[in-house]
Amino acid sequence: MANLALGIDTGGTYTDGVIFDIESRKICSKTKVLTTRHDLSIAIENCLTSLLKKVEKNINKEDIKMVSLSTTLATNSIVEGQGAEVGLVTIGKEIKEKIPTPHYFNIEGGCNIKGKIQCEIDLKQARIEIERMKNKVDAFAVSGYLSIRNPTQENELKTLIKELTGYPVVCAHQLSSELGFKERSVTAVFNARLMPLITDLIKAVKKNLQKRNIEAPLMVVRGDGSLINEKVAREKPVETSLSGPAASIIGAKTLTDIKNGIVVDMGGTTTDIAILYDGKPRLTKKGAKVGGWLTRVKAADITTIGIGGDSFIQISKDKIISIGPQKVFPLSWIVKKHSHLYQELSEIKDSNYYPLSSQPTTVLTYVKDPENFELSDTEKAILKIIKDKPHTLHYISKKLNKSPDILPWDHLVKVGSVHRAGLTPTDLLHISGNYKQWDVDAANIGINIMANRYDKNQQTFINHVYQEIYYKIGSVITEVLVSEEGHELSLTSSDSKYFLKKMMNSKNKEQKIEFHLKCNLSLIAVGAPVEAYFPQIAEKMNTKLILPDYAEVANAVGTVGGKVIEKVIILIKPGEGGGFSVHTPQERKFFKDFKKAQSFAKKIGEKLAYQKADSAGASNIEINIAKDDKYSEYLGQNENTKDEEKLFIESRIEITAVGKPW
Repeated sequence: MANLALGIDTGGTYTDGVIFDIESRKICSKTKVLTTRHDLSIAIENCLTSLLKKVEKNINKEDIKMVSLSTTLATNSIVEGQGAEVGLVTIGKEIKEKIPTPHYFNIEGGCNIKGKIQCEIDLKQARIEIERMKNKVDAFAVSGYLSIRNPTQENELKTLIKELTGYPVVCAHQLSSELGFKERSVTAVFNARLMPLITDLIKAVKKNLQKRNIEAPLMVVRGDGSLINEKVAREKPVETSLSGPAASIIGAKTLTDIKNGIVVDMGGTTTDIAILYDGKPRLTKKGAKVGGWLTRVKAADITTIGIGGDSFIQISKDKIISIGPQKVFPLSWIVKKHSHLYQELSEIKDSNYYPLSSQPTTVLTYVKDPENFELSDTEKAILKIIKDKPHTLHYISKKLNKSPDILPWDHLVKVGSVHRAGLTPTDLLHISGNYKQWDVDAANIGINIMANRYDKNQQTFINHVYQEIYYKIGSVITEVLVSEEGHELSLTSSDSKYFLKKMMNSKNKEQKIEFHLKCNLSLIAVGAPVEAYFPQIAEKMNTKLILPDYAEVANAVGTVGGKVIEKVIILIKPGEGGGFSVHTPQERKFFKDFKKAQSFAKKIGEKLAYQKADSAGASNIEINIAKDDKYSEYLGQNENTKDEEKLFIESRIEITAVGKPW
């Protein structure tokens, strides 16, 4: 009997799936389907159908021990402002800066850094504000100033909100044990906002699994690459932010067994870069930044650049090539679906059509009518023309008898009513033969049009596009590595660009002076298009390249390659008036004796970490304890000074529970 895992990763362009043999570490089935961004459950349905069809005669569904999911849903929802309406209640200190909800009030209360209650909570005022707000929101977030030192008042307010409304309530201390009042408050708001969205997604996945009689437990990838079960994912959905990029790192390690290296994941929309160190992704120091908001979510330290297979290739009126960060449909794909566009592109090729404010190959596709604002007559006319089928901007301008440079189509793109198609790196791969899934002739005519705009022959244009891709990805890798050594380097200045471009083209004999670049970490490249680009990037950076088998579905492999990892941090600090104060995620306790305080901290920490791992779906749980004692440095202290003679500041005890996900 085999032990199999089914992994699904929903990216911005594709949804990847694998059936993975856990014992032999081999892939039994793989698939890649287009992500249906308006309804992710459709992509999951298509993914499961394709995966199981390939192996239906070779496996038993009873052998599937685990299903694991990574998703962009949390990240996208934060960026786009979707989800539940959330009421934020803070205790003890008002947040003056911008917060991600308009429904907010602050009440008296709060404690000091040692966890001592400074002011009793004003429950009477809280009751009035909750009653006033409850018809405007779907959930509540509660965040107390320094509540991680004593969560009593947060819990007290949570009980009151539950009694008055019955709504979901999220407390900030449940999500992070780190200081940072605003960041913990933002994290709590996002967590409350995401709860219904993640719940709906999990229900859709489970419905598709039940339809196929798959009864394995469902796990979800966190932003740090570890796994949680569906129950915890519903309670703490904010922790699934950035789970897709984290899964790519775990997938790269699973497919290669490399412990140290640079993992680069190139997809259709973005390229993600991270350092793999001692077999683990490096984590952010402060917390993940999502949609411009700094949170206290633990996540892999990932740098993202807006270059992928479907990035928009543009040429300015000054003949300068730019690639991304906008994502568009490839010409080869849109023409295969709508063959009439080939004739429209042919007319562009023969007409020397070069608009100033757009690209000559731009195609507009209808998505939906906009909401909450009035359209101009011209905007209405554009939508009417493309509602039944897409058209080139050239065709639309002729139909309306207006110059394409004055048509207000770009506003329709910004509000999500229209999506563009245009020339992309994927189209170039159709010409080189690296990828031939769609219409090669459409890719060829698009390249021809853009080469004419660039005023170069077709091959020179293609070479220059590739050089720009190599440089952009290489520059970000260089920035990440310099940052690893403790320096900040921006390669946006003209001088920096000059040196790096020289280094990445050091074998060009036409150069009068050369500079050399050498990367000492191996480059592990995963994602569908990496074979087309990364041999050249690795050569230019003078480093070893690893292209693992099944690199195109590494993210899906990463969803099943992780473990359940839960951490509990407990602090021991000097008590007021003597003794020691122990701060746990649940309470604050006092001890006169340091050894008793330490013994209690370890014992309760082990219990809480084990309970968290068990609740997250772990089995064969192992506990690891790390302790860091801090003492102040003072004059006269030396290496022979005993600990008991030093001034004690704090003891930080980190208990980690690690287990298998099934």
